[in-house]
Amino acid sequence: MSPNPITCACLNDLCLSKVPLFASLDHGSLTKITSQMQHKSYRKGETIIREGSPSMGFTVIQQGSAKAYRITGDGREQILYIFPTYDYFGARFLFTEEVVPYSVEALEDSQVCILSKKLLMTLLAEHPPVAIELIEAMANRMRRLELVIQSMGGRNADMRIASLLLEFIDTYGKKTERGIVVKLPLSREGIANYLGIARETLSRKLTQMEEDGIISFLDSRLMLVENRESLVSLSAFAE
Repeated sequence: MSPNPITCACLNDLCLSKVPLFASLDHGSLTKITSQMQHKSYRKGETIIREGSPSMGFTVIQQGSAKAYRITGDGREQILYIFPTYDYFGARFLFTEEVVPYSVEALEDSQVCILSKKLLMTLLAEHPPVAIELIEAMANRMRRLELVIQSMGGRNADMRIASLLLEFIDTYGKKTERGIVVKLPLSREGIANYLGIARETLSRKLTQMEEDGIISFLDSRLMLVENRESLVSLSAFAE
């Protein structure tokens, strides 16, 4: 049987080394772990895991990006989290037997690396620094979730939009001759769903930001950052 090309790419690239969680591991440990992981590819729009399914393990987005979402009682899609390249999901299910309470869908053609619960528990026992990093990472995600909940309840649309755009800038922004260009991972409808606001409200606010010289759109998903400081001010978060 010929080797899985994704596995070969992961071994050559040692994708786990790009995940801060595993920064303390030496090259030999990374190579060994990578060779024991499952490696799968998904097309844009394909479901990686469906709500109500058993956990597939600790899953790293080796290439591409994905979204976690749920369908609300009135049939709307509620986006819970965006996973860029080298982000991961599934850590919380290491310590419980619950089913996955959300679906994960590839936002673009993506490749994932899956570490089984048994293998990761062995890794945590043999490498305590990784266990500490995992605890800190889960605490940071809990903090982010709390901020999202607070945002939904009390912050106005300008603050919420600006905060999300800053997050996208930090994650997807690339420096070019024209400035920082951001390929947005979601459509405007997806962003509106993520923020819990009407699409019309989002479009109106983005248009106002363009008129104010804060951002400009090169196309529907490509944003040029004109004035990052103004976004920081709008977000009401001190950096």
